[in-house]
This record gives sequence, C-alpha cells and structure tokens, in this order.
Amino acid sequence: MNGVLKSFPVALRMIFTDPVNLVLSIVPTLIALALYIFSVVTIYRNSDQFVTFFRGYIYTSDQATLLAKILTGILIIFFFFLMSWTFVIIVGVIAAPFNSLLSSRIETKLVQKIYMDEDQSKALAEVKKGLTHTFINEFKKLILIALMAGVALVLNMFPPLYPVGFLMVATLLAVQFVDYSWSRHDLAFMGCVKDVMRNIIPYSIGGIIFLMLVAIPLVNAFVPAFATSYFTVLWLHRQKKIDLTP
Repeated sequence: MNGVLKSFPVALRMIFTDPVNLVLSIVPTLIALALYIFSVVTIYRNSDQFVTFFRGYIYTSDQATLLAKILTGILIIFFFFLMSWTFVIIVGVIAAPFNSLLSSRIETKLVQKIYMDEDQSKALAEVKKGLTHTFINEFKKLILIALMAGVALVLNMFPPLYPVGFLMVATLLAVQFVDYSWSRHDLAFMGCVKDVMRNIIPYSIGGIIFLMLVAIPLVNAFVPAFATSYFTVLWLHRQKKIDLTP
C-alpha cells in the first residue's frame, strides 16, 4: 500500500503545474475526438447514398428518404455506443508517444529536480523522434494484453474465479502504464515480471481505481495521461528513487 494514495496528488501536480505536460495530456484526446467527429460527419454526409440504395427497391422517393434517415440515425447511435466502448483504447494508442515523453519528463523533474522549460514545439519534436519505437513497443504490449485478457476471460467463466480474473484485469491496466518506465530503463522481460510480483498489491489497487475512472464518461478520456503520471510516480517511489513521505 506504500505510496498508492500519496501518488495521486503528486501525479496531478506533475500534469497541471507544467504547461508542456498539460499539452501532452490533452493533445491525444483532442485527436481521438476529431477522428470520431469526422466519422460521424462522414456518415451523415453520405446519407444520400442510402437514399439511392433504397430507391432501387422502393418506388416512393419519400419512403426511400425516410428509411435512409432512419438508417443514418441508427448508424450514428450505434457509432456513439462503439465510441463509448473503444474511446479509451483509441486514446491509449494515439497517446503512446505522448505518454512516453510525459513519463520521461515527470521522472526527470522528480528525480533530478530539474525544471524542464522547453517550449511545446520542442516537446512535440521529441515525440516525433521516438514515434516509431514507441508504436512498435505499444503493439508488442497489445499482444501481451490480448493474451492476458484471454486468460482473464476464461477465469471469469467460473464464478469462484471472478476475483482472480478481476485482479488480473486491474494489474494488466497498471502494467500498460508502468511499461513506460520499464522501457525507459531497459528492463528485461524477467525484470518486468519480478517488478510485478514484488509490487502486485499496489499495482493492482491502482489498477482497480483507474478501472473505476474508465467507467465515468468524459473522465475516461483523460485516464491514459493521468494513469501514466500516476504509475510513473508510484514506480519511482517503489524503486526508492523518490520519497513521498511528508
């Protein structure tokens, strides 16, 4: 439990007291929102194609137009449901290079006590520089997540194992964000496993808290950045690189 709760205010402070960190936190969410808005607008603008389709089967143009409007409405509603299910995942993938830099900046500031005052353009240039490496690492992570999610799904088929499956999902969420610190320090696979085993309780508790935050609309859009900051602070504390005690 050491550091689990004390990491929250520090994580928030690391984002809101640094303008560049704040930009790195907001930009991925804005990109994801723009993609979803573009998709909805595209569906709406192509509603005429539905009218053309229905006119091939319905002789009355008014009926064809009405059916096209109904189908367009259904598709938009379905898309909003799809958005609610996938938004955090999409933001997480888009945010990968931004979160990598965010985690690095937070560690530098906390451990080396350096105030990083570079402008936003320089920060974004650093993001682009490590873009390829970060996305490769992110896709490797997604494979591991898929495997662990499969195991958790199997466990959740058996009621007595529900707590184990839920704990695995929570730990899995934590691992997604602790991984930025692991990658930065070039931890080998077994080193990552040992870190999880040694910190299974604080990681899983932190994961449970963020699982609850993911369920809150709008709040979940900022979970990737906040979770990155939180688990960076928690990892540094658990590694005794910083001390959160007053």
